Amino acid sequence: MKSNLFSYVLVFAVSLAVFSCNESKEVQALEPLESHPIEVTIKEKGAGSYEMELYLPKDFGFQMEAPHRIFLSGSEGLKVTSANLKLNGPTHPKKPEYFEYVKPLTFQVEGKGKLLMEGKLFYCNFLKNICIPAKVSKSFSI
Repeated sequence: MKSNLFSYVLVFAVSLAVFSCNESKEVQALEPLESHPIEVTIKEKGAGSYEMELYLPKDFGFQMEAPHRIFLSGSEGLKVTSANLKLNGPTHPKKPEYFEYVKPLTFQVEGKGKLLMEGKLFYCNFLKNICIPAKVSKSFSI
């Protein structure tokens, strides 16, 4: 009985530490979230040339110094020949640790088929003052 009570108190204390926030401190979530507000779109810019755009809602931002990882792979006849997948953009005017927005990422492909984008992107919710890694997985037909 004492062990169960201790476990409940410990879980409650950890929950408060992770989900509480104040104006002066950001909380980093430890595990990537499968559900996230990040939107991913691609646009064809020419024969075999594409741009990938990453969007976040207002009051969110991508961390500038985070270890973002994005991987592109092709299947069903599509081959990714080159890609510039480093996040870049202007500094947020109110939050200098974040991008105001992310410039489109460029990549080249050969053939037709499915494009799979997988990544781990770090974003922050400015209103809740928390930063969260997101697992992003999206498939496109090209």
